[in-house]
Amino acid sequence: MKDHYTIHEIAELYGIGPDSLRYYERLGLIKPKRGENGYRLYSLSDIYRLTIIRDLRQLGFTTEHIREYLNGLSLDNTISMLQDERALIQRRQKELREAERSIARRIRDLNQYRAMQPGEIALITLPDRPCVRLNTDIARDEEFDFAIKKLHHMHNDTIRDLGSQTMGAALSPKDLDSGRYGLFRSVFFVLPTGAQRYDFLLSGGQYAHLYYRGSYRKCQSQVDLLRRWVVDSGLSESGDILELYHIDNRHTALEDEFLTELQVRLKDDAASDIY
Repeated sequence: MKDHYTIHEIAELYGIGPDSLRYYERLGLIKPKRGENGYRLYSLSDIYRLTIIRDLRQLGFTTEHIREYLNGLSLDNTISMLQDERALIQRRQKELREAERSIARRIRDLNQYRAMQPGEIALITLPDRPCVRLNTDIARDEEFDFAIKKLHHMHNDTIRDLGSQTMGAALSPKDLDSGRYGLFRSVFFVLPTGAQRYDFLLSGGQYAHLYYRGSYRKCQSQVDLLRRWVVDSGLSESGDILELYHIDNRHTALEDEFLTELQVRLKDDAASDIY
């Protein structure tokens, strides 16, 4: 075994670019010597330190943390570092388990929505739903996508995965009555029940709702259908018409597979208009 290795030999051995090796040298994490030709030569000690650096970087340790560990190398520090590694691995295992549960829920929900037969109007009772919202006028699909991205950016510490997030938009009855279909006044994300941080609550109560499949160009006819059903049933609306996107372009490029839900809250003695 050789006593020293060139920067290219080390880069190939560890899969680390020469620039990264030079960066670690500038930070003082490794200290290669110079050969007669001025080229860097890495000793077995440098290789040992690189092994530690690589392992700790893969675990997400900062270069400052790694430098503190290497500069104070001792049995106590090694045990402490290993304990830190174990705690980090345990946190990651917990995150992976949560991600797995989230994916399982998403698969279950998408399969249920795919099997659903849309078109029937029904009454449902819903609890208060915590939401975050962006109030903005939206008339085009491009504006909707931008508004969703903006809302996500505002709450990216809370909403990490748009793919499994229930999102929707609100249509004002006044706009609908004046013929301004396709004009949304806000977009929102529905948060899990019990969320502590939210912008507003969608009031619980009785809602009329229907599902429709296919292009959003059907929205106008489906909204009209839902509102006529409410009136014909002797009921009254309370607040905006909500459009919830259960299967959309986050999940498929085929419009025929889209599944959208329309909801409108109904007036009762206890209800108040929160919109």
